[in-house]
Amino acid sequence: MFSKIIRFFDTLRRFWNETYSEVVKKAIWPKPRELFQYTLVVCVAVIILTSIIFLFDFSLMNLIQFLTELVGA
Repeated sequence: MFSKIIRFFDTLRRFWNETYSEVVKKAIWPKPRELFQYTLVVCVAVIILTSIIFLFDFSLMNLIQFLTELVGA
């Protein structure tokens, strides 16, 4: 029983050490200028896609409203 507990904490310690090593030492983090550029690209892409979806939604809504009024008249 005691050996299982020790093994569990040893596994937990090894996991933490590997995770820390991966995040801090092995990962390549972007420089502030690159981070700003990437963020800007994502924001522009979100704005463009949102605009396209809005236009399609607005157009279809008006088309359906027009057709239902045309049929109902």
